[in-house]
Formats: sequence, structure tokens, C-alpha cells
Amino acid sequence: MKRSNSALLILTLLTVACQPQVDRFTLNGQIVEADGKMLYLDHMGLDKVEVIDSVKLDTEGKFCFNPAAPADCFDFYRLRVDGKVVNVSVDSTETITVTASLPVMQVAYMVEGSENTARLKDLVMTQIGLLQELRRLSSQYHGQDLDLLEQKIKETVDVYKSEIMTEFILPTPGSPCAYYALFLSINGRMLFNPQTDRQDAKCFAAVATQMDINYPDAVRSAHLHNVALKGMAKTSSSRNKSEANEEAIRQFAEMVVESGLIEIELPDCHNRMQKLSDQKGKVILLDFTAYKTNYSPNYNLKLRDLYNKYADMGFDIYQVSVDNDESLWLNTAINLPWICVRDEMSVNSTYLKSYNIQQLPAVFLIDREGNIVDRPDNTDELDGKIAKLLE
Repeated sequence: MKRSNSALLILTLLTVACQPQVDRFTLNGQIVEADGKMLYLDHMGLDKVEVIDSVKLDTEGKFCFNPAAPADCFDFYRLRVDGKVVNVSVDSTETITVTASLPVMQVAYMVEGSENTARLKDLVMTQIGLLQELRRLSSQYHGQDLDLLEQKIKETVDVYKSEIMTEFILPTPGSPCAYYALFLSINGRMLFNPQTDRQDAKCFAAVATQMDINYPDAVRSAHLHNVALKGMAKTSSSRNKSEANEEAIRQFAEMVVESGLIEIELPDCHNRMQKLSDQKGKVILLDFTAYKTNYSPNYNLKLRDLYNKYADMGFDIYQVSVDNDESLWLNTAINLPWICVRDEMSVNSTYLKSYNIQQLPAVFLIDREGNIVDRPDNTDELDGKIAKLLE
């Protein structure tokens, strides 16, 4: 019996010794004012976002993650608490320290140990600045000539794009920041579009060329190479590139009118197209949800109570489901009295990106004039806020 145990121990040690060692990076730090909150570490893949670790924060808010390091290229991750995120760039077995306070986590965090992540913060802040400026323009020129709004939007976007190109892309085209900049989006639309703009296509080509050299075997390199080639081919053969670019600006302007209200148009459970803007004149609770979740039954019961209480006073619910199971969605939606629509793109919905939805459910309150006036975090607050809007 002793010999058997000894042999088993030796075999175990040999097995462990023969297994390849996994290179890891360390992401640690502190998120204060987040006692009891869950901190998630997400991997930002090419086609999906995946939670790879999590921890419940205590009063000190300290955390430490130690995932496998990227193998063939830099990669992107994010720290996420209550919908607030910090973007992180990783390219080796480095140690990155992030410190922040939850209320201002997205805009006032500190980074140590990673120059790429620090640069990524600068880029994200530039993106936030553009979004704020576009919202200001939308509010300032609300109700005026759409052509004037389009002109102002184009001028503003061009200024920010030029800044991003000269500061983040062209000086270091092989950097994580340059790559990340190419895929920036505003309200679900790409800021750099290689399919419609020749200069944008050249930016994609410059970064793709450098990545082919630096990371020849990486999946991200191959993907970017294909996007760049298609963009160059399309913009070269376009009969009128300026027309395509103007059309993109026009579509964007139409999306951001109404003081930041972004249009949604999706089919309901009767296969009728329902536009969010058509509900103007009512107080609307815009809800993003998924029926195939544990919270959904009780959550919809709360919404039904609100609907029954206020529907006769000019209140309605526009509920956007991102369920990928159409039958499950239909079986539930057909029994609900409010507007139920579904985006078949599921978690890849552009509307989730446009409204900056990080977790479900997410609600917005829209007044009778079609303005988004609140984004409550707590459903217990909805009753009082709806009543006030209906006064």
C-alpha cells in the first residue's frame, strides 16, 4: 500500500512537471466606494466580450487578477463595476495597477505599469469628449434645420478624427492604441469607416501593414488585413466617395436629433415595425432586457404594475429584447400589454452600443417631448419619477 502511494505521488509530480507553464499577467489595484459590489474582468475579443474573472469588493476595494497573458499579440480587457468600465491593454506578463473611485471610475482612474493602458485612457477620454460635444450640438441646434446640424456634426467629427489620427494612429501604427482607435464608435457608428472614406481606409492599411510585420501569426492581424484590403478596394472603385461620406453624416445626424434620443426601429411580436420616435407625446420607459434571464419574470411583474397604474395617464413602455431565442421571446411578448420589440442581433445589437448598455436590464425615461431625462439605476425609483413626468 505504501509503495502504491509513493508511486502515485511520483507520477503526479512528473505529470505536473511535464505540463507547460502558462505565462500570466497581473492586474491589480483598488476601487474605493464600491463596498459589496462585484468587479468583473472582461476579455474584449474580436467577436465577443467574455467574463474571465470576478471578485466581490470589500470596504478597501482591493483586487488582484492573474489571467493567462496574450500569446501572439496584444489584447484588450476591461474592469467593470455597475456598468462603469476601465479599458486595459496587455501585451506581455506585465503587472498593471489601476486605482479609482467608483463614482468617477470611467474618467478619473490612475494607471501604473502600462504605458499602453495609459495611452488608451487618453484615447477613450478623447472619444468621450467627442460624444459630449455631439450631444451639445444636438441640444443647441434642436428644432433647427437638419442641414445645419449635419454641417456642425461633420466639422466636429473631422476635427476629432484629425486629432486621433495625428496623436494616436500615424505616429505608432503598430501600437495597441492605434489598433483600438480604428474601431472607435459613436452611437453605434464607426468613427473611422474604411468602406466609405479613402483617408480612413489608408489609416486601416497603415496599421494593418505594421501589424503584419509585428504580429504575423495573430488573429487580430489577419482580421485587420482583410478589413483594410476591402476598404481600399471599395474606396478606390467608389464613383463618388464624398457622397458616401455625406450620407453617413446625414444618417448619424438623424440618429442624434431629439436631445440625444437615438432612434430605434424594430419589429414587434406581430411583426410590425415600431419606431421609438413615434411614441412622442407620451412618457416612455425605454427598457433593454432579455426574457431568458433569472430576473425577467419578477422584473416584468414590476413593469406591469407601473403600466397598469399609469397607462391611462399617457405612459407606455418600449421594451427591447436581445434574446437570441425568438420563440421564447414571442411566447412572453405576446402576453405583455406594452410595445415589445426584439433585436435579432442579440448581444451584438448596435442599439446596446448606441445607448452604452453594459448590463441588463437597463432603463431610460423619456418625456413627452422625446427627450431622455433620466437613466435610473434602481427600479424602486421608477414609480415616483414616472408620476412626476406625468404631472
